[in-house]
Amino acid sequence: MKKPLELTPKQAMEAILICAQLTRVYKKIDLVRLDERTGNIYILANDSIQAEVTPNGKVIWL
Repeated sequence: MKKPLELTPKQAMEAILICAQLTRVYKKIDLVRLDERTGNIYILANDSIQAEVTPNGKVIWL
């Protein structure tokens, strides 16, 4: 059985900050998902705003 991926502290904090920033300007969060292939957190907001947070905490806006 494959061990589930765990978030890094930097990654978790950045994801929370992104969600907080988006909701502060009244954007709804549609999806927050951990991509098991890359280890990145994927965030979809307002059906069009996309971001990924890498395990080292880097934010990639898509």
